[in-house]
Amino acid sequence: MKFIRKNAEAEKPFYVQYWPNWLDFLAPDIERNKLNGGKVAEAYHRLDTFVGLVMDELESLGIAKNTIFAAMADNGPMVHNLPPGWGMTQIMFSGGKGDITEGGVRVPAFAWWPGRFGGGQLVSDIVHVTDLFTTFVTLAGATDHIPRDRIIDGNNQSSLLLNGDTHSHRDYVHIYQGHTLAATVKGRYKQHWISSDPGAASGIGASFYDLYQDPHEENPHLVPLIHISGQFNIMRKRHELLKEQYPDKPNARGVPLTGLSNARRETLAIAERLERNLQGLPVSVQGIVRRQPSFELHDFDWGE
Repeated sequence: MKFIRKNAEAEKPFYVQYWPNWLDFLAPDIERNKLNGGKVAEAYHRLDTFVGLVMDELESLGIAKNTIFAAMADNGPMVHNLPPGWGMTQIMFSGGKGDITEGGVRVPAFAWWPGRFGGGQLVSDIVHVTDLFTTFVTLAGATDHIPRDRIIDGNNQSSLLLNGDTHSHRDYVHIYQGHTLAATVKGRYKQHWISSDPGAASGIGASFYDLYQDPHEENPHLVPLIHISGQFNIMRKRHELLKEQYPDKPNARGVPLTGLSNARRETLAIAERLERNLQGLPVSVQGIVRRQPSFELHDFDWGE
């Protein structure tokens, strides 16, 4: 909030990316403000209150009509083996964090720009998180600053935000599980590339889903989706050829919060404390995090 005020008062353009700690799993129950009193409900209440404060601040500073405010989740709910009563449940879509089903990857997102984005719209087009970079750069008139020395995955979705549903520049998305291509969505249809369904291994379409008719991805369609298997196979081959031409970088390994540029004072203080605590240990922590294990690793791998 101080950063926004500082730049607004100086009449300078600004960009803020803020990831609030929505829910602390280890903290005791927070003050109860909602009737059901669950951790998730209280987290929503706290987040909603904060969002309201930010929007009120933009209005009071007189910059609301020249500021885009976007809010979204980063993944589906953690529905697996949580304590009862937490309220993290799958609703319309099945699955949660770490799953390749829509409940794990499809999340709520909102965009607000008074006078420019039409209010009360419900958009069903696909938007990928990587699209935000190119979209914001375009709306800010700063496309000359888009790097040309690398592949930029994001599509410009300014037309969707300004004109509404059906104006998206993306109708497909590839879904990974770690470094494994696990599924592909094209419009309303989806193919699971990894599946426990014994019919999927035959390649005759048993892993195809119609997300409009079956948002829980429980009943794979052999008919009538068998006729689109060729198109999905071509999409996968094209994607794999691009990955061969532009391979992933290996996962970075290092001590957290160190080596950052333009970090906050609070973050630098944590990094300095970490560095002090690492001194005098019998084994180098840097060596541990960078060492490739000689045994099978069972830790989560979220990929890039």
